[in-house]
Amino acid sequence: MSSNTDPCPDLSGRIIVPGEPGYNDGRLDWNYFASKNKFPYVIVYCQNTNDVQHAVRWARCNNVPIRIRSGGHNHEAFSTGTGVIVIDVSEMKQLSIEKEKGIATVQAGVTGSELYRRLYDEGLTQVGGTCSDVGISGLVLSGGMGPLLRRHGLTCDSLVMFEMVDANGNIIYATKYNEYSDLFWATCGGGGGNFGIVTSVTLRVYPATPVTWFNIGWDWNQPVEQIIDTWQRFFSTADRRWFSHLDLWSKAFPMEHFKKYPLKVMGVFWGTPDEARQELGPLINIGHPGDQTIELVNWDRAIKFFETSNEIFVTEKPTYKSSGAYAMELLTPEAISTIRRTLENTSSPLLNVLIYSLGGALQDKIPTETAFYYRNAKLFIQYYNQWVEESSASERIQELEVLRQRMLAYTTGDYVGNPDTNIQDYLLAYYGGNINRLIYVKRRYDPENVFNFQQSIPLQ
Repeated sequence: MSSNTDPCPDLSGRIIVPGEPGYNDGRLDWNYFASKNKFPYVIVYCQNTNDVQHAVRWARCNNVPIRIRSGGHNHEAFSTGTGVIVIDVSEMKQLSIEKEKGIATVQAGVTGSELYRRLYDEGLTQVGGTCSDVGISGLVLSGGMGPLLRRHGLTCDSLVMFEMVDANGNIIYATKYNEYSDLFWATCGGGGGNFGIVTSVTLRVYPATPVTWFNIGWDWNQPVEQIIDTWQRFFSTADRRWFSHLDLWSKAFPMEHFKKYPLKVMGVFWGTPDEARQELGPLINIGHPGDQTIELVNWDRAIKFFETSNEIFVTEKPTYKSSGAYAMELLTPEAISTIRRTLENTSSPLLNVLIYSLGGALQDKIPTETAFYYRNAKLFIQYYNQWVEESSASERIQELEVLRQRMLAYTTGDYVGNPDTNIQDYLLAYYGGNINRLIYVKRRYDPENVFNFQQSIPLQ
């Protein structure tokens, strides 16, 4: 193996090429449908930062396009490809906690659930997401929306420092205050894979205190539009002790199979169950909820509730399409009716609309303070559809696209952590008014566009 200073080092780490055991699984991302036809030239499971440096330099010497992967949860499988080197950091799992300083330094392969568990053992938690297998670095780079959003902001708002391997294979340590402050700004919501390979992040962490978990479920024989509107109005004015999302499934949802209600309000409240029950009265009193759980739980259990609520997959390898949008104002009656009619009339049992309550600490920063632009949004809406039979894929994808198009009159943009190749003007959708500054940072740190993929930030 060559040294770091060699212009063209050998690859190091755990290396897999076509035909070897593990290649067929390793070439796939989480979304089987988006990655099934992608065949990398080589996959490198890096064990340390040196392996990442070698991989970047090797790729440039050999003119092999680079794809970067941590958790592999990119919905459009941008972290793999055909004829590329996949630089995979998922096996870089070092984690150190400095409790007295309130920070944790985490290598890029650590997943959300792994970090939650390790921190909880110390009585701490992170501003993480609700999907357990997502890599922490990808979450930071996207911005990061989760149950502490209204209390402490985005995941990237807790970023203190990161280590990155740049396009020349050199290591950069960036903070908000050093000579790489522009790169630090861009990393806070500028999307993964655009500027370099993040190998480690240092994050502020917080006490993990007990919380009231609530989960209220209805079937479709209830006033759906009233549920949606009451939920959004309550959480638009709720204080920072509240976080919630509204989970809406197709009327054809197989409720008996999943033992879950197709219309659900769930979330956490930093207060007592009695307080929560009283304040949630306007929701609880709509129709006849078939499920109503309001209980005090430890933080670790609350996170597990969020994780399990998202685990509705009908195949071992998920096949799905997703998209999303922000609502800068509360949804109008027409927008709510559009959602209801679409879910009511679809034949797809797993068409899903998931709406997050925003606000609170998310709005403590202005839209240009980090690369994450949509600070003033009221809601984030995720559209999601999955299928079992491959023959129905095009129909299910089209159905989701029709819903997205119908909602454009009431929404704007999309979350870069929830990419969609059907969005033509993706730069405007993901980054809003921060596009030009992101392009400037791209030119400075990757002037030869080494890190590029279908929806990457261009040089101009």
